[in-house]
Parts: sequence; C-alpha cells; structure tokens
Amino acid sequence: MEIRPREIVILADDFDLLVAWYRDVLGFEVVRFFNDTFQFANLETSTGIRIGIGSAAEAGVVPGDRQHNTVVLQIEVDDVGGLLDHLEQNGATITGGPSFDKQLKFWFGSFSDPEGNPVWVVDTDCP
Repeated sequence: MEIRPREIVILADDFDLLVAWYRDVLGFEVVRFFNDTFQFANLETSTGIRIGIGSAAEAGVVPGDRQHNTVVLQIEVDDVGGLLDHLEQNGATITGGPSFDKQLKFWFGSFSDPEGNPVWVVDTDCP
C-alpha cells in the first residue's frame, strides 16, 4: 500500500473567518472552495504546504481546548521574529518566542490562529 501526502485538516468553528485568515495573513491560496452542500476549503502555499479547513459542526466535532491538541502544524520561515511580529498584528496569539536554541543554533517560536489552533515555527537552521 502506497501512502501519499494530502493535507492537514483544521476543523473550524467559524469556517469563513479561518479560511480568510490563513489566506490573508499567512498567504495561503484557496485552491478549492466548497460552500454549498458542505463547507470545506483546500489551501496551499507557493512552497507546497497544504491544509484543509472544514466546518467542525458539520463534522460533528465540538472543539475543546485546542492548546492541548496532539497534532500540531509546524512551519519553517527565514525570519521567526518577523513572522511572529506580523502575526501578532493580524489576530494571532503568540504563545512562545522568538527564542534561540544556543546548542543547535536555530530560532523557534509558536502561535495560535484566531481559533486557538497551535502552530510551531522554526527557521531554516532547525535540524
């Protein structure tokens, strides 16, 4: 059996808000959008990160404390501090960093999107 990458799916309380935030703030492109029989959007960055956003209510899910998620999206950028500054000005909650790991010599941080979903961010020097 061959397994291929698809996307991480985020179930949203406010579908339209979260799609717009990932598009407008993080620069994802909406490549498919369904809003008639169900709410779902496929989003992708120019670097190939793919996520899906769906309606939590339609999936029968009542999101709890998202800071206790056991699956976390991790992204890589050139400038962790610059990204965290940009995100803080655009509705994200900064939950860590920017911090520098002196032993491994890389920058890292973390934030939550407007619905509280955690995201880790590292720079290109992260092992």
